[in-house]
Amino acid sequence: MRGIAVSHTCTKVQGKTVSVGEYLWLRLQELGVRHVFGVPGDFNLGMLEQLLKQPGMSWVGCCNELNAAYAADGYARLRGIAALATAYGVGELSAVNGLAGAYAERVPVVAITGAPPLSHMQRRSWMHHTLGDGEYGNTLASIAPFTVARAVLTQANAPMEIDRVLRTCLRERRPVYLQLPTDVCFQQVPAPEAPLEREEAVSDRSSLRALLEELVPRLRGARRSVLLVDSDVQRFGLGARVVALAESAGMPIASLSSGRGLIDEAHEAFLGFYGGRLSDPSVREWVDGADCVVGLATRFMDLNTHSFTQRLEPSRFVDLQPTTAALGRAEAPWLPSLHSGLVLGEVLDALREALGGQKRQDFVPRSLRLRAQVATRPAAPVGRSEGPLTHAQLWPALATLLESEDVLVVEAGSPMVGFASTQLPRGVSWVAQPLWCSIGYTLPAVLGTSLAAPERRQVLFIGDGSFLMTAQELSTLLHLKLKPLVFLINNAGYTVERLIVGPESAYNDIPKWNYPAVCDALGAAGQSLTLLIEKPEQLAPVLAEAVRAQRDGRLVFVEVRLAPLDAPAGLAQLGASVYSLSYREDSGLPRF
Repeated sequence: MRGIAVSHTCTKVQGKTVSVGEYLWLRLQELGVRHVFGVPGDFNLGMLEQLLKQPGMSWVGCCNELNAAYAADGYARLRGIAALATAYGVGELSAVNGLAGAYAERVPVVAITGAPPLSHMQRRSWMHHTLGDGEYGNTLASIAPFTVARAVLTQANAPMEIDRVLRTCLRERRPVYLQLPTDVCFQQVPAPEAPLEREEAVSDRSSLRALLEELVPRLRGARRSVLLVDSDVQRFGLGARVVALAESAGMPIASLSSGRGLIDEAHEAFLGFYGGRLSDPSVREWVDGADCVVGLATRFMDLNTHSFTQRLEPSRFVDLQPTTAALGRAEAPWLPSLHSGLVLGEVLDALREALGGQKRQDFVPRSLRLRAQVATRPAAPVGRSEGPLTHAQLWPALATLLESEDVLVVEAGSPMVGFASTQLPRGVSWVAQPLWCSIGYTLPAVLGTSLAAPERRQVLFIGDGSFLMTAQELSTLLHLKLKPLVFLINNAGYTVERLIVGPESAYNDIPKWNYPAVCDALGAAGQSLTLLIEKPEQLAPVLAEAVRAQRDGRLVFVEVRLAPLDAPAGLAQLGASVYSLSYREDSGLPRF
């Protein structure tokens, strides 16, 4: 391992001292953090006062700690790191679900908790926001499974521990935790003398050489091969290297649905999305029949494989993870050849050099297949429709709104499935939680993405059940005069759950809200525009009005009303897959 300096400069000079709180904010600012999300509490007020005095950094107060964690997650996906500030006990535990999602989805969030005075913790004093037993390690233990590094800061350890924890956050791309007691916050420590050194991993030369000696001949001799990518490739910033390898080696790229947004979907090397039995038939035929499938940081889970229906022959599968490789062998399919001490970026570069100039394999890119489908699709009927709006009409219309460089924040369920057959424009960021799937995540997440990339258009697609979970954060968006384009899919309940079990069951119903009144209730009158779509003929004019208003600087909230049991193509199959994985067919449960 060797260290390299980050590109930001450090504003302090040798020999100076700063408080522990200032040291932390200086380091975070150096790493690109400009906004800190959270909720104030008596134990973090001191460090928040220090934050307000830090030039170039802003406080973003959220309605609750869970929403703040979601917002930090969205921010980090676009800026590379984010900061979350909560108070001890009641605050930090409220944020754990958001941290767990960031851990699962591999998003680097620095969780900072203002804690009671260290002197009282050492005396085991019975302080408020504790269990009244003098125990101060329980919240740390609760957060430990969802963070990759933790520290309780003291004057003696603060510079070293802050730097260690931040380096780990950057290296692992996962949440970390810092506990800052109120009496430590203002104690003096040496100021940073140089930018934070990041630990840049380097592959073990012998391991890399051994891997290439085994893998390169296999790929050269393959009649058909494919690179299969997932979201961690994006988290480690390796998308461009994957495309370069595909172009050099003449190989196609397929993506798991959880890796959407990583590859330009119009690129001639993009084969399409692979997801087991519900894949596009041509994609499944190519991937399942390939002589060599190179998985790049893939994580096969129930939802991105449609209940583990992938048919990847173990002897033909090469599993390249961030630091390891496992190559299936025909002579022993269940005993792969293992290699460790690797860095995936270096592996990709080495493969590109070794495989350069190979003839392009004979595959049809997804963009050409979609173009052919559009050309042969019957023209949509023109004129008024007698029936209500359907998902089949909605998602093709919404797809026409998408523009290059948009940030699409997409809730799990109907919105995520609704865009399955859409080709995203170049440069679009796809922000979703395909693994953790915590409903309500996306509304606070769009707060984070809006602050992380204010120059880009932000578009949110969220279901009504999800909206109920975190609706308060709409007030923060309005308060900060942010202007995302929000589409609320009103199915009168949890439609994705109805398609698994209980299509008419009361537990899948939700309270009825007056959605057109929500924005005015949470913000200043006239600050936003609320629109309604409930009939097919309203789609074109309302969508055009929404785009105009958003470009004129207003937050636009579009309620889209649909029947409770109507769903995008594919959602019913997904529901059936989830049911078959979780329940017996003879269970007698009510089914869709």
